[in-house]
Amino acid sequence: MSNHDTSTLFIGEETQYFLDNAIVEVADNVTRTIHHPTPIDQNPLIQRDKPWEHVTYFSCNSWNLRRDRETGQFHCFYTDFKLDRERLVARGGSSHGWENARLRQLYARSDDGIAWVKPAMGIQQENGHDTNIVFGTEDYGSVYDIFIVDDPLESNPERRFKTLYSLIEPVAENESRFSVHAAYSADGIHLTPYEEAPSFGKLGSVRGDVTIAAFDPVSQTHLIATRHPWQYAAPDRIRLRPDQRSHPMVGGEPVFDAVVGHANRRGKRRVFLAESRDFMHWTTPQLILAPDPDIDNFDDAFYGMTPYRIGGQWIGFLNVFHMVSNTMDVQLVHSRDGRFWNRVAPGQPWLQRGKPGSWNQFMVTIPSPPVAVGDELWVYFGGSRNHHDWWFSGGNEAVADPEVWSDVAEVWDWNAVGYGLGLAKLRRDGFVSIGANSVRQGLLATQPFISPGNRLIINAVCGKNGYVKVEFTDEVGTVIPGRSHRECDPFDGDAVGHVVTWNGQSTLDGPPGTETSERPPFRRLRFLMRDTELFSFRIARR
Repeated sequence: MSNHDTSTLFIGEETQYFLDNAIVEVADNVTRTIHHPTPIDQNPLIQRDKPWEHVTYFSCNSWNLRRDRETGQFHCFYTDFKLDRERLVARGGSSHGWENARLRQLYARSDDGIAWVKPAMGIQQENGHDTNIVFGTEDYGSVYDIFIVDDPLESNPERRFKTLYSLIEPVAENESRFSVHAAYSADGIHLTPYEEAPSFGKLGSVRGDVTIAAFDPVSQTHLIATRHPWQYAAPDRIRLRPDQRSHPMVGGEPVFDAVVGHANRRGKRRVFLAESRDFMHWTTPQLILAPDPDIDNFDDAFYGMTPYRIGGQWIGFLNVFHMVSNTMDVQLVHSRDGRFWNRVAPGQPWLQRGKPGSWNQFMVTIPSPPVAVGDELWVYFGGSRNHHDWWFSGGNEAVADPEVWSDVAEVWDWNAVGYGLGLAKLRRDGFVSIGANSVRQGLLATQPFISPGNRLIINAVCGKNGYVKVEFTDEVGTVIPGRSHRECDPFDGDAVGHVVTWNGQSTLDGPPGTETSERPPFRRLRFLMRDTELFSFRIARR
C-alpha cells in the first residue's frame, strides 16, 4: 500500500481487484494468478487490402479503437504509412519526414467488432477511388500519433470528440516541420482543427510523441501518457569531464529525468504523464514509468503505455520495445490513482508475440483500452510480421548488405512488411485471480474497509468440487450475526456477477435489528474457498 493511507479503504461500490495487496490482510493456502487474453481464430481483422493502402501501420501509437457509448458501433482510426524507401536510402533523413513519407488517417467501422468495413467517406479521392482516408492530405500535411477521445466534460455536441495529433509539413527541400495540434468532432470521424495550439506547461506547444489519452472520473481531468520531448540525451551529447572520468552523465532535468542506476539512463524511452481539464492546456509531463535495472535488460525500453480505468483502480498496458531483437510485447502495470504506477509480473509479457511465421510474430502492441462486451473484455491489439523499424531503417544503415540482412526479408522486400489489427478475449475483470486448489481450503481475508453498499457480488469460477463461502465481520473480526461462513450458501459455479447469500438472504448487515443509522463502520470479508479462482468483488447497494 505504498503511496496510500487508510482512506484507500473507503471502497464505495467500486469493484475490488487483487492486482496489489492493498485490500488483502490474510492470504492462507491461496495463490495469485495472472490471466492472459486468448486471441481469436479470425485474426487479423483489418489489414492492407485496398489499392490506396501502403503500410496499414498498426503499431504502438498509430491506431486507436473505440465503441460508441450510444450506438454500440465499433470505430477504428489507423495510419496509412506511405514511405519512399529508395529515396530514404539514397538521401537519408527521417522516415517520417515530408520529403520521404506521407502519413494519413484511415477509418474502419464494425457492427459486431469482428467483421470490419472500410467505407467510402467522400473526403479524399485517389486514382479514381472514393477512399476511407479521413485526415492528412498533400495540402494539409502528414498526420500521425492521433487518439480520438469521447469527452464526458464537453457540453457542446459539435465538440463531443477531441484529439491531439502530430502534423508534419514541408518547410524547405529535405526539411520538415513537426508541430502538435488539437481538433474536435461531432461524430469522432470528421475532424476540425482548433485555431489555438495546445500547450504543455513550461514546454509551451512542444510535446513528445506516442501519446495515449484517458479520462479520470475522480479528478474530472484528461490524462495523456506520452513522452517528454527532451527525454533523449544522445551519447554523443553527454560527455564525461576530461578531468573526472567517473563523473555521472549530465543533461535533462531532475524533475522529470530520474532514471538512476541504469546504463544509458537518459537515452531510454519511458512514460510521462500530463493532465488537463479542457484538453487544450496541459501540465508539464512528469515521469511515471521507466525501465528498472534490476528487472529490465539493457535494451528494454518503454515505448508507450495505455491507461485503463477498472473500478476504482487503473490497469496500464505497457508496450515494451526490445531494441536488439527489434520486437515489442505488452506487460501490465497497475495504479490506485492513475499517477503512481507499479509493475505487475515485472518483465513478463502479458500479451505475447505470435509463433514464428504468424502474422504477428515480431510485434504486438495495445494503444487502446479493452472493450467490455457481455461477460468478456475484448482486447484489441496491433501486430506485425516485420520488426519494428528494420523495414525502413535497415536499407540505409552502415551494415546494409543483402548477405548481412539475408534473414530479414523486409529490408529488401516490401511484401514482407505487414501490420494488422487483432482481437484477444479475456474474462470480464479477469486480469488476476486469487485461487485455492482442491486439496486444502484456502482463506483470503480483507483489510477493514468502508462501503455504503449492502450486497456482496463476486466474480469467480469453481472447479468440479470447488466452492466459495464468505464470512462478514466487524473491524476486529467478530462475525456479524447470521453472516458466518457456516450460514453462507456456497457458490460452486462460474459467474462474473454472483450475489452471495446467507440462508437465502443477500443483505450484509444480518438479521433485522442489527442495522445502524450511523456512518458505515469498518467491516471485513473472509473468503473460504477450495478449487476456485476469485477474480474480484464489490459491495453494491440494495
